[in-house]
Amino acid sequence: MKRILSGITPSGDGTLHIGNYLGAVKQFIDMARTNECFLFVADYHALTTIQNKGQLQKNVEALILNELSLLKGFLTPEEFNRLVFYRQSDLEGLHPELQTILNNVTPLGLLKRAHAYKDKLAKETVEDDINVGLFSYPILMAADILLYKPDLVPVGKDQKQHVEIARDVAERFNRVFNKQLFKLPEPFIPESVATVLGTDGKRKMSKSLGNIISIFESEEVIKKQVMGTYTDPTRAHATDLGHIEGNMVFTYLDFFGEKEKVNQMKKAYGEGQIGDIEVKQYLYESLLHYFTPARKQYDELKNNPELVKEILSQGKEKAMMIAGTTMKEVRETIGLVNAYSSQDKKKSTITIDDFGSVDIRVGKVETAEHIEKSEKLIRLHVDFGAFGKRIIFTGVRQFGYTGEYFIGKQFFFVVNLQYRKMMGEESQGMIMAVDSMDGKPLFISGETLPLGSRIR
Repeated sequence: MKRILSGITPSGDGTLHIGNYLGAVKQFIDMARTNECFLFVADYHALTTIQNKGQLQKNVEALILNELSLLKGFLTPEEFNRLVFYRQSDLEGLHPELQTILNNVTPLGLLKRAHAYKDKLAKETVEDDINVGLFSYPILMAADILLYKPDLVPVGKDQKQHVEIARDVAERFNRVFNKQLFKLPEPFIPESVATVLGTDGKRKMSKSLGNIISIFESEEVIKKQVMGTYTDPTRAHATDLGHIEGNMVFTYLDFFGEKEKVNQMKKAYGEGQIGDIEVKQYLYESLLHYFTPARKQYDELKNNPELVKEILSQGKEKAMMIAGTTMKEVRETIGLVNAYSSQDKKKSTITIDDFGSVDIRVGKVETAEHIEKSEKLIRLHVDFGAFGKRIIFTGVRQFGYTGEYFIGKQFFFVVNLQYRKMMGEESQGMIMAVDSMDGKPLFISGETLPLGSRIR
């Protein structure tokens, strides 16, 4: 299983169309089925072009709803719960902090060669009209990537340079500070990624060009978009022999239609036996059928904003565990941690907010096994229901506990701790216990509570 990371910027109006789905979302969904995937909304990046509060809020909200609906529509609950979905700006400044640090090991010339900056200059934009955010965009993207130490970063061919810059910056950091802290990510450009022309058959599908087919608009809007799709301009009558190549209706049907029926329609269309209206109607029906699960999720999520916030909160917690650990390593490596650094001290009292930040949930131990190289550790495979599954270690074999004791039972677990390395593996939480009179930990049963329920 590889760690995959991808980000999406809330540009345009934040809504997604079938071109977005075929060009990026579908590939990410396929990878999320078998890999550890991180997907974030890059709202900081949107600031390079959007300086309007209302527009940015609307874009971010629309993108979150659209993206979550597609993910939940096409992934199983288990696959979705394994995915880490979060907002860049929710990570308490970690992304900009790492960007600031990386700024100081990045050569100016590297940024001047970046496509976004060069494209602006090529369009005869006055340099004073190019904001620093756009110029340093690749460094923020490098921070986005390097914080999570991913193996692969899925990108289009036009975005490959950003991953290459991230690699260059990581190599330079590792060399300057003489520590292999950052993993060098690899760009992943699937050959099967579809670059989809718009309904005009001439240009890439884009909302600004008005040549899209929406996913979450009303059925009336989608039907109008489908009926306006480019077909065969040489065909004056339904009985004329039709052309398949370059006909956008059939291009879309190859992705969304039922293969055997599409092949039959291609044959009939080429022989002048069916008209444009019939094939467009089938495309419309195919799109509604294909995206039915996602459209259903969209309605549910739109009517339940608390669920959306809970998903983002869980994503933030999971992302923070990884990014927070990386930033701790970075600060120590560059010398920000020293003899006069403030140290977190144990407090005799805590606030309600402090206690409220501890995420305690009910989990059921599905399997458990002893770690051979350890005399203490037991590896627990814990199911938290809709909250997902985790591997959590507990060091209690010296008290007489065995793996068999835990199997099939429900307990309370803290799930928002930073992941901790144990015997080369990550423990993704902690089982809760109380002390007995003889010092032996007694584990707190959660047998009567639903899996994944949070203790308040």
